[in-house]
Amino acid sequence: MGQLQISPAAGALTPLERQRLDLVAHTLAGLHETQALQFFRDRPALLAACLQQHYPLDAPLMEALGQRKDWRMLSASGVLQWSDALIEAYAQEWDWELLSKNPALPWSSALLERYTDRWNWQSLCTNPGLPWSQALLEQFVYRWNWAVLSRNAQLPWTTAFIEANAHRWDWTALSWNIGLPWSVDLLHGYQSRWDWTGLSANTSLPGDAALVERFASRWQWTWLSANPSLRWSEDLLARYAHDWDWQALSSQAQLPWSQDLIARYASFWDWSALSANTHLPWTSELLSAWQDRWDSAALCRNPALPWHTLLAQWCDPAWLQAPQLLALPSLPLQDWDWEALSENPSLSWSAALLEAGQGQWDWDRLSWNPGLPWSGDLLAQFAREWDWSGPSSSAELPWSADLLARHADHWDWERLSANTHIRWSEELLAPYADRLNWATLSAHTGLPWSTALYLHFDAHWFASLVAQHQGLNIHHLSSDDIMTLLQEKPSQNAPVAS
Repeated sequence: MGQLQISPAAGALTPLERQRLDLVAHTLAGLHETQALQFFRDRPALLAACLQQHYPLDAPLMEALGQRKDWRMLSASGVLQWSDALIEAYAQEWDWELLSKNPALPWSSALLERYTDRWNWQSLCTNPGLPWSQALLEQFVYRWNWAVLSRNAQLPWTTAFIEANAHRWDWTALSWNIGLPWSVDLLHGYQSRWDWTGLSANTSLPGDAALVERFASRWQWTWLSANPSLRWSEDLLARYAHDWDWQALSSQAQLPWSQDLIARYASFWDWSALSANTHLPWTSELLSAWQDRWDSAALCRNPALPWHTLLAQWCDPAWLQAPQLLALPSLPLQDWDWEALSENPSLSWSAALLEAGQGQWDWDRLSWNPGLPWSGDLLAQFAREWDWSGPSSSAELPWSADLLARHADHWDWERLSANTHIRWSEELLAPYADRLNWATLSAHTGLPWSTALYLHFDAHWFASLVAQHQGLNIHHLSSDDIMTLLQEKPSQNAPVAS
């Protein structure tokens, strides 16, 4: 029996082992560099697009790009080696609106001062890269759009900051801003300036019973009723029972829902909204208690009902095989809505259930229902019924080469091309190259992108769309490599970029 071989711990390599590892790394890097060089040498348009989207271009490389520069693309770049000098060198070329939105620039008060007449100051107001401070606001006080600033949650909000600019803010916009340091004192200090509709909807307020009481005469009660951040309680509901908007309350997720609460305010609720609310304590007893109030369509669509209990017989194979149309059990509902039921993902869906009610279901709605037991066999069994746009967009189907081939003549190939849940590969794409939408696929960030994949379908890709989200190993190239490629004449055999 041989001796146990123990690898040396990290940091304990011998000089010879380190030399060998360095040689392997150097060899691999050289191989990647060579492959990337050849790949981009044959695709100059793709090279230019990938460079401007993904490569940290410096001044010499920018100059070497020559007439191939896309100034909108460059102006929005987050990887360009931005500097004051680079901005100045191409001051006549930049798209200044995009530049104004770009957080990657070397922002400073001096940079803003240098191009005061070129910036889009409204766009600057939302740029998170600016060194926001009171001093910066003061320096350009007449340039800012104060309404836009008032909506910016990223400003250095403090009570003192708000006070220093109290005469400049747009108080309506400020009232909706979730970034302010909200407190009772802040609300009280400017209560005549606030837009109380915005405050009532603002989810960042410390919304408890005391706050509601403190400003009871000012709230916009419809918006307050819909605010999910209030610390709801039965006492709070009771105290302002005649002020609340009960339609909004009926859709609230955060109320302390109980059968007693529903009974107590039975004459107040909007029963249609209540029927659609998934946060109620749904039971057969609750349904029976208010049988004449519920909205049947909303109930049938509501996935939170105890459907497995209510429709227990729909799970019984013997009952489903009875030679009759799918019967509806005697339930505490005034009417059944088959369209709504067809949308509900929480029923006890099965192929047998679909077959039993085949003539009653709304198949267009069923086609988009994520609760069905989606499979290749289910698709085949009801192939004539489906709206195939639904299955083609499905996240639930067990996508495979076999499934694609089995229903190749049924798929909606536009929607299939956009389906981010399919694990596309060369093997899956190849048989359907003439059916797929390659513009959609080119913009698809979830594909297993590589130069090999690009090469395999070279004639189909839209290079500009691919380059928006993929660098395709452009980072394997050094600045010298890039300079060489940019100075070469394009090959006559280079593919034409889409």
